[in-house]
Amino acid sequence: MTVSYALGSTRLSRSKIVYASQARTILILRVFSEAAGLFLAGTVHSTFDLVQWVLISRPEGIGFPQFLALQPGTGPLGLLVLAFGRGLPPSEWPMKPRLMSLLRLVSEISIPLLGVLIMSNVNTELTYIAIGDTVKPMAFGMEPFNSSVAPQLGVMEDMLFNLGYVSFLSNPLHAIDITPDVARHEGCAKGMGLEPNQSCLHEILIAQEFQNVNANLPLSRSSDSQVVLSANQQIFLLEFRDNIKGTASALDCKDFNAGPAFYTLCISDMQDGSINARMIPCPANLIVNKQCKNDTSWRSSRGFSTSLHASYVPATVAYQRLDGRILWHEVQSDPQPAKLNAADVLDALSAILATNSTAAGVVASNPILGSPTNFFGRLVAGHMYRIGRLNLSTNIEAHWKGTNALQNLLGITLFYCQNGILSQTVLPFLSNSTDISDFYSRGAFEQPAKSSLVSFADTRYRIRVGRGTLYAYIALSGFTLSVCIITLLIGSLLELTHFDAEPTLYPSLDFYTQCRVEDANGKIIPAHKRVELAWIYDGQQMFKEIEGLKVRRRKRQARPLELEAQDA
Repeated sequence: MTVSYALGSTRLSRSKIVYASQARTILILRVFSEAAGLFLAGTVHSTFDLVQWVLISRPEGIGFPQFLALQPGTGPLGLLVLAFGRGLPPSEWPMKPRLMSLLRLVSEISIPLLGVLIMSNVNTELTYIAIGDTVKPMAFGMEPFNSSVAPQLGVMEDMLFNLGYVSFLSNPLHAIDITPDVARHEGCAKGMGLEPNQSCLHEILIAQEFQNVNANLPLSRSSDSQVVLSANQQIFLLEFRDNIKGTASALDCKDFNAGPAFYTLCISDMQDGSINARMIPCPANLIVNKQCKNDTSWRSSRGFSTSLHASYVPATVAYQRLDGRILWHEVQSDPQPAKLNAADVLDALSAILATNSTAAGVVASNPILGSPTNFFGRLVAGHMYRIGRLNLSTNIEAHWKGTNALQNLLGITLFYCQNGILSQTVLPFLSNSTDISDFYSRGAFEQPAKSSLVSFADTRYRIRVGRGTLYAYIALSGFTLSVCIITLLIGSLLELTHFDAEPTLYPSLDFYTQCRVEDANGKIIPAHKRVELAWIYDGQQMFKEIEGLKVRRRKRQARPLELEAQDA
């Protein structure tokens, strides 16, 4: 039961009374482990008791020191003294009682240690389970990248993108940092290298934002649940690596400028399915002198670089109903590569980062959202100027800011350039115009398939025991239990062959009624000799006196006929 509960495979672990409380979740494991320890202690005690009687029942009996080592009344301190033999050499105090004492001492100590072992690496994991009668199908998740959506965003860019764009990949409304611990070494900070030649891994999951679908949520608003669960949601897995070797000449590039401020953005496809991107800002001194357009030497500098490998993974995501924060997620299967084309990504960024309405790929007017302001493109150009004012070759802060900006721009592009991104955010108000009706049926306003399941959820605490700890607990307790059961079976069969009186539940009574203590010649120790042993205060002398004694079992004899008649 302890192992089953630790693995979460019992009905009790799925009981609301248990999983609704973190304290109760751990308490149940403690109760099971203590109960298992109690039963295991009883099994070990019975095993040693039976072994003692099997040895006593032999014709030659058992040495008195071995008897003391197996006697239930001998405590841990007595076992320890027997194991060391009061300092006597092996010739005067044999090895059998030493080994038996150590074996019993180890078995008695190991039982509470097993209870400590199972509780030494215990945690509770917060999960969420759907409330069955609230489950509804809904379009909730990431759709394939579509660069043609970028020009449709129109004036929504001012609301979607602003000064906070540099925190897009750390925004808890849609981003989950899953960078493995092995990648968080000394040379990396926040997924970026501390040195120009240090490349670091930064893994991010990007899920749909709750606020993008909240208006169309097919759930009752009267529920008390504060968690909304989206199951089977397709989300992005973005794997970034910074400080990619190479130059901008090997990439497809495009210049952006707002007034005198210039920067170049370059992207290319890689053989492994990833894309490489590089952003090079014009130095501040050239911007001040308005020489960025004439002096092109800055375009060959290193700038900031990153690679991006994008995949899709189905996952279950829990959102805080009040503010939309992601509370929990669980990936359901292996990632599937997202097919990205560098030229398409560059086209989408050209529309998003455009600084004027005459730029290529920019739609001058949107029948639904109006005309774009291109404010975001000018904001990014200004940001690149501020980064360029830092010493890019020696200032690590400049590297962090530039690389972070580039990675966030790529993440923003993949997130917003997908079919249906505005279909549940901007509610349609259609006129009789056919153009507007057509606009609401494609691209950003397209209605995605209802491939996800959305519901309210209950909070659940799930027990988590370290796998190494659990395997050690199973191995040690299983081995101990197996040895005890085999010994009990064999010992019970041997006891049956002797036809002697069965031991009772009281070891002292059994010793008084069924045992006899003899010397080396087979004679029973007389009463005065036993009294003399009691007055020996020297421990070594005592051990020397009892070393040659034996304990044998009294043979059961037929009762006299007159006693049988009295009983009748």
